[in-house]
Amino acid sequence: MIGVIIAGGGKGIRIGNTPKAFLKIGRKQLLYYSIEKFYEKSDEIVIVLPSSYVEKWAKKLKKSYDKIEVVRGGEHRQDSVKAGLSVLKRSSIIVIHDVARPFFSDELLNHVIECAIKYGAAVPYIEPQDTLKERDGQFVKKTLNRDTIISIQTPQAFKAEIIREAYNKAYRENFYATDDAGLVERLGVKVYLVKGERKNIKITHPLDIDIAKEIIKKWEKVV
Repeated sequence: MIGVIIAGGGKGIRIGNTPKAFLKIGRKQLLYYSIEKFYEKSDEIVIVLPSSYVEKWAKKLKKSYDKIEVVRGGEHRQDSVKAGLSVLKRSSIIVIHDVARPFFSDELLNHVIECAIKYGAAVPYIEPQDTLKERDGQFVKKTLNRDTIISIQTPQAFKAEIIREAYNKAYRENFYATDDAGLVERLGVKVYLVKGERKNIKITHPLDIDIAKEIIKKWEKVV
């Protein structure tokens, strides 16, 4: 069984006062892009939202999506995903996705899930296009080898027992990571890398909204 956690607790500080989940891109809010991608491919879905939005959106979503649960997010993304994990009860594979990434393909999702089933943990990646440097304050410390560095995306998928153990260990040791795979790595579990997609952008800055609108225009032309 496939369980999905959609992390939508972010406040969207860099964009404005609207939480990212409710930013309108094209004809609908960001939240719906992820729901529509996951709904028919999963058995359980948990959406994590800022606490003040939970009651309203739980009622609203239940009208059309009966297998969705809405829970309150925590102070950090990791706390929000932990809240989602506590709700999923039956799934053997757990997919974790950021609501701010609306444009991943069905093919990418399927590949990530298949590799998680085979290897235990799988994440999508892309190679950086820019030269990467480590800094020391406002000065360059050294240039990094771009051939060995990658950027990680979501959706990420894991066997349930692996991601649960990773989270339990992290909270026992008061450790926070910037993504879920970072917690799994600390178990000594190898995380399989799946080729990601350039269009799978993360909407973080105002410019990203303009890029997202252009992607949607191309989609509409194809349809």
